[in-house]
Amino acid sequence: MAGNAGGLGDRASARLALEGVSKSYRIRGETVRALDDVTVRVAEGEFVCLLGPSGCGKSTLLNLVAGFETADRGAVLAHGRPVRGPGPDRMLLFQEPALFPWLDVLGNVRFGLGLAGGISGESRTSVARQHLRLLGLEGFLHARVHQLSGGMRQRVALARALAPNPEVLLMDEPFASLDALTRERLYGDLQRIGRGRTTLFVTHNVREAVCLGDRVVLLSPRPGRIVREFSIGLPRPRDMNSVGLAAYASEIGAALRGEARPSSLGISA
Repeated sequence: MAGNAGGLGDRASARLALEGVSKSYRIRGETVRALDDVTVRVAEGEFVCLLGPSGCGKSTLLNLVAGFETADRGAVLAHGRPVRGPGPDRMLLFQEPALFPWLDVLGNVRFGLGLAGGISGESRTSVARQHLRLLGLEGFLHARVHQLSGGMRQRVALARALAPNPEVLLMDEPFASLDALTRERLYGDLQRIGRGRTTLFVTHNVREAVCLGDRVVLLSPRPGRIVREFSIGLPRPRDMNSVGLAAYASEIGAALRGEARPSSLGISA
């Protein structure tokens, strides 16, 4: 699909929807348009990757869905209702882990559950332990943040985001600062424990988008507009080094660079 409209299905049935959204900022007396007439719809349980060059408005789009910012024009909807601010149904995972250094690993995940509310202290501990075990951190429950590697810190942040069982997970280039081996481990973790959760994932890494996404949506350079999208037909779990993934990445990379060439994979776009 080409043009500014992204996402199949009607607005009412989408778990998340941005309808004709535009957003500008005033910087040093000048107006800078970050997004222009963007429409994206995300179905229940769908993993959608937003891919584009730096500065194209990907993070702005994510902040609008999270409720941290408001659109100048258009509508941002969650379950058909306008997003008017942050809510426990939408959890945002940042580029940096943003862990509290005065808390241990278990305490950081418990803290997130406390903010979500409705969970007793004993239950918070049990749920936190369960998610840390799923991410292979059961041996580091009482370690401090400074004692963890970068990859381990991001796994703690992922456990903290998933533990309250949010309906929507928003991820803003969470693996960008990690080495290749650690990223691949986290790709596997996310595919294993995050399947079936509605996810909007921002990246500028083509292979990462193909590895994780059910659908990849391309944004133009600023102002960000939807220029094309691709449905990814690869089985899961996906291997970053597979021939099939490389083929998808090659075609999507060409589209990102503006190269016109016929698809050799029958990619839906």
